[in-house]
Amino acid sequence: MTLVHISFSEFYRLRLADGTCVFMEWHQYCGPVFYHDKNEKRPIENWWDNELICDQLDWFCNRGKMA
Repeated sequence: MTLVHISFSEFYRLRLADGTCVFMEWHQYCGPVFYHDKNEKRPIENWWDNELICDQLDWFCNRGKMA
């Protein structure tokens, strides 16, 4: 059995200040969802407590929602 994931929202890889990467799915209405992996299998819980992720989200929004 093959499971296919089709996403209708935009997906970005963001590099944090410490050199690690997070993956973000951007919904125009709901906002961001962050993941540890590209396959969207491991969501980041309480990402708003991570200052590095919040800084990248601010950067992303200030660029006009473009990475």
